[in-house]
Amino acid sequence: MSMLILQAIKSAWVKACSSKGKNSVLIPKGTYLSGPVLLEGKCNGPITFQLQGLIKAPIDMNSYSWFSFSHVDQLTVTGGGAFDGQGQKAWANNNCDKDPNCKLPISVRFDFVTNSIVQGISSINSKAFHMNVLGCKDLKFISVKISAPGNSVNTDGIHIGESTGISVAHSIIGTGDDCISIGPGNNDINIFDVQCGPGHGISIGSLGKYTNEEPVKGVVVQHCTLIGTDNGVRIKTWPDSPKQGIATNLTFDDIIMKNVQNPIIIDQQYCPFGSCNQKVQVSIQ
Repeated sequence: MSMLILQAIKSAWVKACSSKGKNSVLIPKGTYLSGPVLLEGKCNGPITFQLQGLIKAPIDMNSYSWFSFSHVDQLTVTGGGAFDGQGQKAWANNNCDKDPNCKLPISVRFDFVTNSIVQGISSINSKAFHMNVLGCKDLKFISVKISAPGNSVNTDGIHIGESTGISVAHSIIGTGDDCISIGPGNNDINIFDVQCGPGHGISIGSLGKYTNEEPVKGVVVQHCTLIGTDNGVRIKTWPDSPKQGIATNLTFDDIIMKNVQNPIIIDQQYCPFGSCNQKVQVSIQ
């Protein structure tokens, strides 16, 4: 295994990001070990992160995230390579299914990324979420493969929050948590031709946990297949919401389910840690 020096990645990114025109950062075929990396914009033109190799995270890592793309416009992440979070030890040594304060690193973050595409990339065995989307606009995930064992806790495939115009298509996702989770503040989310399993299904929520949450508007989940999941399509809301939340214009169409325990579930008593007041203030339309 080769050591991928963090400063080399960052230096290549800074040079490509600051140059005019289309530029790229190439991680060639091979197996590499890398600690936490933050790749930031704003760049002077379209930029491609071409991952052809396999990048592995340190087994022990205290950072909140591993690979982060932040404030980048016209980003392409492609190349057929993979991010390996090496989460097995972290899952065994933490009780994230019981401890609300459990914090493990997210493998790949997209924060305030716009007009961008992630295509042909894999994520394996993340310590926590595989991919997290926050504050993004017009971001597409195409032909993405995400995998972790069904007993790996809190390993959501793609979590989307406070974003607009996000699509996930032609992808295969199997984890120990939601294949795709759509949190508050999202608009115009399209999930098409996704195979999910194992995992907890495709979820809207959880909603209603925090005071200043924005509504969820316009979610389409279409032509998806769920195999061996705990849930199929799910909407989950906290029972002790500090204010009323709203989820509107939700469409689930042409969904195939095989060996799914709860095919359709609207859970307005979602309380994974068992310490909630029993009142519901979330309106689903």
